[in-house]
Order: sequence, then C-alpha cells, then structure tokens
Amino acid sequence: MRWLINLKIPTFTFEIFQTIQLTSSFMDNHPELKNSIITDFAEAYSNFGLNPLMGRIIALLIISKDPQSLDDITEKLEMSKGPISQICRRLKERNLIESVWVPGDRKDYYKASEDIFGQAFQNQKAKMSRNIQIAKKYADIAKDMNGEDEQYAYKRMREMQSFYELMDEHNEQFLKAWKSKLAELRN
Repeated sequence: MRWLINLKIPTFTFEIFQTIQLTSSFMDNHPELKNSIITDFAEAYSNFGLNPLMGRIIALLIISKDPQSLDDITEKLEMSKGPISQICRRLKERNLIESVWVPGDRKDYYKASEDIFGQAFQNQKAKMSRNIQIAKKYADIAKDMNGEDEQYAYKRMREMQSFYELMDEHNEQFLKAWKSKLAELRN
C-alpha cells in the first residue's frame, strides 16, 4: 500500500511517501522498482539542492524492513564505502536515520527514523526560521538610520520577517496535523 501526500506550502512542495511492509525480499524480487524508487529519491534530493546520494540512501533505508550495514548499503547502491559513510553521518546528524545495534555484529547498521518525513520537514522549518532572525537583525539596524534607502531596506526586512513568521505559523499547524495523520496511519 502506498500513500502520497502532496503538500503545497509557499515556495515549497513536499511529496511524502509512506511505503508499508516492504521487506528485503521486496528489493530482491523487484529490482526495477527498487532502482526506480532510489533514482526518484536521488532526483528529489537533488532538486532541493542536496546531495543525490542522500536521497539514494534514504530511499534504500525506507524500503528496507531490516537495518542495513554500511556494507549492505554499499553493495546495494553499488558505490564505494567512503562517501556512503560520510553521507550516513550527515543523515544521522539531521536525525533522518538512526544507528541500530544488531546483536553479535560489530558493524554499523542504519534504519530510517521512525518519523523521517516529519523530521525532514522540521529540518527545513528550522532553516526557514533562521530567515526570521536575519530579517529582525537587519530591520533593527536599518530602522534607526536616516535616509530614504535605509528606510526602504527597513521596510523590505520587515516584509521578509512577516513572510517567514507567517510561514512558521503554518508550518507549526502542518506539523500538528502530520503527527495526527501519522498516528492514524499507524493504528
């Protein structure tokens, strides 16, 4: 079963895919579909200005029921271990993937975070929230300056601040709605 939620937020479109009960045998039994999913995620990440390898790793972990070692990921994506290890660290720092301990094995294993889509959205929201701070900083500097150019800059910084504050409010509403929807999907 596949769910597609197409969310349009000012200047951003997020397509959130939830794939339910896809196992390792799914990947073995449907290599063309697996490759298509991985390719599409790589392209989606690239469209957001991110490394396509991030998208490939995320896709692989989303469709893998069992945790994957670095060796597994390297083999399945047919890439060298160095870049995969580096990207896995970055994805882990962003809370998109988690390290998993596998009893009796000393290798590093990874799985997609439980709410990977909500976490990705929160990461994006945090980036946009920084724009509020930038706008406030320069609006505060420009507001006390005299001159037509300075007042114009102040006005534009206030517009920027208002835009991102409004976006932040809508993002908060969306996150609440998403958590409710996720709970519904998992019941």
